[in-house]
Amino acid sequence: MEENIHDKVDDILNTTSDNGQHPSAEESATQQALPKGESVEESAAEQPPEKNEVSELRAEVDRLKGAAAANLEGWQRERAEFANYKRRNDAERNQLVFLTGVKIIEKLLPVIDDLDRALANLPDDLKDNGWIDGVRLTRRKLIGILESEGLSIIPVKPGDPFDPTLHDAITHEESSEFGEGQIIAEVQTGYRIGDRVLRPALVRVAR
Repeated sequence: MEENIHDKVDDILNTTSDNGQHPSAEESATQQALPKGESVEESAAEQPPEKNEVSELRAEVDRLKGAAAANLEGWQRERAEFANYKRRNDAERNQLVFLTGVKIIEKLLPVIDDLDRALANLPDDLKDNGWIDGVRLTRRKLIGILESEGLSIIPVKPGDPFDPTLHDAITHEESSEFGEGQIIAEVQTGYRIGDRVLRPALVRVAR
């Protein structure tokens, strides 16, 4: 009889909590619902964030989106500015190359003029000389090189109307053969590069 009483007391003690009190029915149910080895405090820490935390996260996302958009806009602007700079730089370089070529050609034109005058005033005994043929060939080669760089002769023939954009009149003469404003003869060949007049043709003009 005494042994049975002691056994019941042991059973009651085994069911009490560490502080010596019986767990309530709510605590027992909560404890049974938790995963094995997890406390009520640990479960509460894993609950979804509060509304203010969600708002803060959304605000941070919006801030980052704004910063990304600003960075993209800045990058696109810098890219456009670099493209414009490259175009300007290429145009300036091409213009410099063109002007350098023009200056070289301008310096060679007097050489061609001298050759033309020399060939136009040959003594009769040299007109069929083989050495003179070599000079003519040299002139043709020089003209060919300059033409490959864009040089072209301004065509002039007697009777053409005088054009101040292409011709430079050195004299105005009375003429029974040509009407007023017509070219009597060319004195010096004119040249141009593309649409740009490099040197106008020197002409005699009727009045």
